[in-house]
Amino acid sequence: MPNPIRVLCVDDDPEFADLTATYLERRNDRFVVETVTSPDRGLDLIDDDPPDCVVSDYEMPGMNGIELLRAVREEHPDLSFVLYTGKGSEEVASDAISAGVTDYLRKQSGTHQYAVLANRVSNAVDQARAERRLREERRRFQLLFERLTQPTVEVEYEDDEPIVRRINPAFEAVFGYEASEIVDDSLDAYIVPPGGEEGASRINRRVQAGGGLESVEVVRRTATDDREFLLQNAVYDDGSGGFAIYTDVTDRRE
Repeated sequence: MPNPIRVLCVDDDPEFADLTATYLERRNDRFVVETVTSPDRGLDLIDDDPPDCVVSDYEMPGMNGIELLRAVREEHPDLSFVLYTGKGSEEVASDAISAGVTDYLRKQSGTHQYAVLANRVSNAVDQARAERRLREERRRFQLLFERLTQPTVEVEYEDDEPIVRRINPAFEAVFGYEASEIVDDSLDAYIVPPGGEEGASRINRRVQAGGGLESVEVVRRTATDDREFLLQNAVYDDGSGGFAIYTDVTDRRE
């Protein structure tokens, strides 16, 4: 089964819990639904092996659905949680939102409600998975950015000025500037030597037009001296910024 969705249904009414599980699995063959009638048992299962989504009733003995939600959020802040309740009120909805509920749905008569519930659950899980993938991609990219041996800087343009958003350790080592000094300031103000302004402006215009430079040799000022670099740009599609990668070629010229 491609990308199964594991759902834990918590409802003190075992017949309703089983009915919910049956209809959810009929509506979407990706669903694998487990039911429990005790919030405490639900917490145990979540802690042992978190599902993709929790569907919980509100009124239950010992612990209501919002109390269960708060307990889940302590250990699983990103777990999809749908409050599926027969007790609908603005107060309950407000409390659920404050506690971090993913979605809120009132129980109704008829089987159409299960189609709505199935849709809400699948949307919540798909969105959560997409967000996790994005976070992982960003984590991997940040790791790659930090491990690059070439000095690399990310900039975004403001009023045609390349404003530094982040620099990697290699940039700090070669150029002699720490992130706390240069981030949120103009890159050119720090590293373009006198007489190099027009060349830097041409590069900036090319980047903002969405064109990447294969490579160009430039002279850039470090904290101690001027050095020659091979500059390569990786440009955002919309030209609002990008990454500048510098390879020091000074010693090759000597």
